Amino acid sequence: MSEENNKSNEEKVINSVAAGFFYGEINESAVFPFPNFTDEQKEMALAMNDAVTKFAEDNIDSEKFDEQAFIPEDVVQGLAELGLMGLAVEEQYGGMELDYSLYSRVFSEIAGIDGSTATMLGAHQSIGYRALINEGTEEQKAKWLPKLSTGQAIAAFCLTEPSSGSDAYSIKTKAVDNGDGTFTVSGQKLWITNGGRADFYSVFCKTDHEIDGKQVEKITCLIIEKEMEGVSFGEKENKMGIRASETRAVYFDKVIVPKENILGEHGKGFKTAMNVLNSGRLSLGSGCVGGMKSIIKLAVEHAKGRKQFGAPISDFGLIQEKIASMVSRTYAVESIVYLTTGNMVRGMNEYFIESAICKVFGSESLWEVVDTGLQIAAGCGYMREYPYERIMRDARINLIFEGTNEILRCFIALSGIKGPSESLQELGKISEMSSFLHDPIKSLGVMKDFASNRLSNMFITKSLTEVHPELQEQADVFSSQLSGFAIAVENTLIKYGKNIIGNEYPQGRIADMATELYVQLAVIARTTSILNNDSIEQDKKDYCLKISKLALRDSRWRSVAAMKGMTKNLDKVVKEVSDMACKYEGYGLDIIEF
Repeated sequence: MSEENNKSNEEKVINSVAAGFFYGEINESAVFPFPNFTDEQKEMALAMNDAVTKFAEDNIDSEKFDEQAFIPEDVVQGLAELGLMGLAVEEQYGGMELDYSLYSRVFSEIAGIDGSTATMLGAHQSIGYRALINEGTEEQKAKWLPKLSTGQAIAAFCLTEPSSGSDAYSIKTKAVDNGDGTFTVSGQKLWITNGGRADFYSVFCKTDHEIDGKQVEKITCLIIEKEMEGVSFGEKENKMGIRASETRAVYFDKVIVPKENILGEHGKGFKTAMNVLNSGRLSLGSGCVGGMKSIIKLAVEHAKGRKQFGAPISDFGLIQEKIASMVSRTYAVESIVYLTTGNMVRGMNEYFIESAICKVFGSESLWEVVDTGLQIAAGCGYMREYPYERIMRDARINLIFEGTNEILRCFIALSGIKGPSESLQELGKISEMSSFLHDPIKSLGVMKDFASNRLSNMFITKSLTEVHPELQEQADVFSSQLSGFAIAVENTLIKYGKNIIGNEYPQGRIADMATELYVQLAVIARTTSILNNDSIEQDKKDYCLKISKLALRDSRWRSVAAMKGMTKNLDKVVKEVSDMACKYEGYGLDIIEF
């Protein structure tokens, strides 16, 4: 993208693209032109990635790290010397001050080399001290960021507890106000990456607050340091994958913490945590891209070198199908990640739906690509002397990290339908649309607007005007699916009303449709940008166009399946079978009996 385009885009107010889908709307100015890297960004990314690759060749032994379940200290310090411990930190505090797109691209490079190393670095800066970057005071930043950005100190993010996973509100760790400018913190945190290795902990605690004369508990984020009395750790967890990254329980036994260690607003820690996780999910999505690229390289090398029936297996149709699927999936994930980060650079502030989509679609795509790569490698893939099984073990955690994909599907759906639900509530009880409105006369104008918008979504296709002619057919499919999605959201709200919160089957389908719309739009925009760029050689343009057509076809199929499931499904049977399996404490059948 030219400097002129960058400047003009920076002046625009960019709202969440994915949130607009729920109204049947699309803001093309936030998508076209696709936010490509500037020349300056390219130069920085190439230099950093080259340094990372050279360092890794001499210092990162993934097999050894995995076997010993440890990353040597000299490797950690070497990464710090490259600037990899402070990628997003301002230069005045010793960091690299990379924007979101550059941060993601460098992190992707690291993740493509070693999952454990990426996990350690991500837990340190993507979430460990991200709250300090986001909401820290100038005094707090000056005190801790110089150490954290240069590797003199390592950070950890402490939210999860034995009884609290995705339900952050249920944490038990308590910070009691002593009335003398300090808190006493007691509790425990579970599965904390960098747990025993860290020096700086972003700890989320319950604190007491008086509201309208009543005592209520809210969440507050506190900085706790390892050297504080009362901080201790559990044994290092013996994990299936990312074994070299350290995971431990962290215990706080009457730890005295000064009030100046409050990160963000007192009692607003839940929002602080969610903002941190929004950034972390983007890093995870970009890391998945790096992992997929590594697997594709391994799979292609094997397919070209492995001969059967007198020909390399890369000549066989079913192997070609697998390779093409791996490539198109990677292109799709890369497109949604960098559409998101590019818009963040250009000023998009609300990106929580996009970041959740990147995490869900990215982690599931990585898992599919890893599984496919191992299948291409066949017997070699199953043997520990090859890297496939280790990469598979490392990749599996991504579907669980930073909010399980099941919880995030609910998050995507409920976050997205919040706006349309508020619009529908103006009409009366959304679960009782067939009954009279509370005030029919007053509601006539609202009803007219609602009917007009609904008819627009039903019969007027909002075409993409900036798309390249080679992708017009795919763009028309996107527009049609966008209109259908908005109607499906409204129908769901009318059917369930506020009870949609307790119905995860439609939530999951809504999330999947929103995800596929975002995938299609990002791929169309990115490929349009490539096809319009005269500096790109024709061979690469043709390659990208073919990849995009595969990615868009597959996305369309997945979206159609989710849409059909909104009205034709076996949800009731699914629930009944699950309930019976729980009743029988397992499968509950034996062929011997019947």
